[in-house]
Amino acid sequence: MLDKNILKSQTELVIFDMDGLMLDTERYFYLGIEEAFSRENIQVNMEEYKKTLGTVNKVEMQKFNQSAYADEEIDKMKEDVVARLREKLCQDGAPVKKGLKELLDALRARAIKRVVATSTPRVWAEKYLASAEIEKEFAYIVTGEEVRAGKPQPDIFLKAAEKAGVAPEKCLILEDSYAGGLAAKRAGIPYIIVPDINPPSKEIKGSALFVAESLCEVAALFK
Repeated sequence: MLDKNILKSQTELVIFDMDGLMLDTERYFYLGIEEAFSRENIQVNMEEYKKTLGTVNKVEMQKFNQSAYADEEIDKMKEDVVARLREKLCQDGAPVKKGLKELLDALRARAIKRVVATSTPRVWAEKYLASAEIEKEFAYIVTGEEVRAGKPQPDIFLKAAEKAGVAPEKCLILEDSYAGGLAAKRAGIPYIIVPDINPPSKEIKGSALFVAESLCEVAALFK
């Protein structure tokens, strides 16, 4: 059983994933892409898109494309949709997940350091966080572009801990995805899963400190 008093006393750094964990962006892009192709009556396999969530991996077009169009055309269409969705997201403001503000308040009150480790390119990560008005909550951002191997490899989390000067066992990772949970496990860093689109596997649930329904439950651990 998770002892929240030990968690509070031992945690010096919380490493946040961004998409699907803090911001409701994974669902936003998933539904946006699905709707765009459906509107044009173009058949694609969205389960293949799901597999890339939380990683720097690209969709395997041979599996994603279920239409008569060439893979290159479908890839270009998808990238055009993503570009439009990104701009709209930044204009409208990235939607914040339930409990995030309460969690940030609780960590700030305890002087626990906070950083972001995301597979999203830095140029967009910074814009999303700014649009949600939470960019000042974090000491820095580490992105998938800055490490040799992205999630599910542990590089990004180890780099985040190293930059903060905090030992891995004194860190806590918050993740929503299988890839992120596996990366945390491989890094040897304690982690909590807050599932979003993809439910966690038995492996990831089994080695997590806790599987929370929302960030509200994580915030309660630090109050």
